[in-house]
Amino acid sequence: MLKIGSCALGERPRVVAAVSDGVPRKDAEVLLASGVDILELRVDSFSRCDEDHVVAEAVRLAGLPLLGTIRSAAEGGAWKGTEAARLALFRAVMPHVGALDIELSSTEILGDVIAEAHAAALTVIGSHHNFSETPTDTDLDAVVDAGIRAGVNIVKVAARCNSPGDLRRLAAFTLRHADRAMVVIGMGPAGMLSRVFFPSLGSLLTYTFLGAPSAPGQLNSEDTVKYLKLFYGHLDEGNS
Repeated sequence: MLKIGSCALGERPRVVAAVSDGVPRKDAEVLLASGVDILELRVDSFSRCDEDHVVAEAVRLAGLPLLGTIRSAAEGGAWKGTEAARLALFRAVMPHVGALDIELSSTEILGDVIAEAHAAALTVIGSHHNFSETPTDTDLDAVVDAGIRAGVNIVKVAARCNSPGDLRRLAAFTLRHADRAMVVIGMGPAGMLSRVFFPSLGSLLTYTFLGAPSAPGQLNSEDTVKYLKLFYGHLDEGNS
């Protein structure tokens, strides 16, 4: 079974909250106690990205389920440094998190990150983001194929929905690959329903935030947890 830290994936919808540096540990613990399952360290949005600072922030949250992400500017993040520097940061943060998220398009460092993360028994999410539109069925399926070839544990697709038809296409895509470990998210107002209902189709994670949203159409943590409890409250919430 896939896990991020002590958090098992697949038994019920899991909520990931994106956090930046400086979040008090007490606030992080309150967030987790409220129904959030995993904290995503958005290292690219940290006030400083030197290794000492990044590691210190991760260590400060030791023992909590942590996902490390250094999102490239090309896919909506704030990282504008070199790939060599990003690889060094991934290596620095690996001992302190339960999983990593790296874009499948980051071919220069993708293989090294996956191999080293797996050697450290970490779960790897291979992600793809499109902030302008929902790709065609052919292009969506190609992302899954790329993730399989790369050897990631989970394929994540986040695409902007500009119409109800886009949302239905993402839903069909999720069902089409229900035999794989997937995370599928529709961004923007037209995709907001995906954040609550795609877990019922097999999407493993849904994302929220502490502070400022990290993607268009995200619900705040209070609403995210409220809706998931409303629609999935019959599932065993004691599993972890």
